[in-house]
Amino acid sequence: MHVSVILGVVLLQAIYVSAAPPDWIPPEMLEMVQGDKERCMAEHGTSQALIDEVNDGKLSNDRSITCYMNCLLDAFSLVDEDGNLEAEMLISVIPEEFQEIGNKILNKCAVQDGADKCEKIYNVAKCVQGTVPELWFMV
Repeated sequence: MHVSVILGVVLLQAIYVSAAPPDWIPPEMLEMVQGDKERCMAEHGTSQALIDEVNDGKLSNDRSITCYMNCLLDAFSLVDEDGNLEAEMLISVIPEEFQEIGNKILNKCAVQDGADKCEKIYNVAKCVQGTVPELWFMV
């Protein structure tokens, strides 16, 4: 439950466009990631307003948000030391009802170029948003 729910929240930080979390994400899960969220926000100067903009579909190449995304993924060991998504690990823990869309997203978006980890995650997020714009949520 722990890893699969985390994945639901951070699988490319995508699921349903809205400033509020999707109904299927249990409140306990949001509480569990809160500490890492606060730490990553503080480390990278990310505001909740910027996160809300991303959830509204306005993904910018602003390091405070791109490095925040990398920080969250790293907190749950979902990126490797080079900033690449751990696609096999992600697929192995995706809840069954999200396997098909998870495979579609990861097959297309998991490996992206970038000058550093933050830029790679930005390119992954941009790919996800372009592939399934109807599926987008970031904690």
